[in-house]
Amino acid sequence: MGLLGGIDLKEKQKINELELKINREKQKLDKKLTRQKILLGTFLVDALENDSVDGLKEYTTNNLLDFLTRQVDKELMADLVRELSDKQN
Repeated sequence: MGLLGGIDLKEKQKINELELKINREKQKLDKKLTRQKILLGTFLVDALENDSVDGLKEYTTNNLLDFLTRQVDKELMADLVRELSDKQN
């Protein structure tokens, strides 16, 4: 390969380094988005538990299960929806 092969190797190493950097940045962004979702969920759970937003419990019980697409998620949230519904009455 000679001299040209060495240049290709350096370029490949640079590409690998850049790909690693991109992956690290993607992981940071994913963690940030996950944390935002957790904090938003915590905020909404607090609002539901304290009944601090008029109509939020009713809206949640009427729409949450339809919003969810996976059966396993619907099963996971069914008890919560029932509990919220019972607290409304």
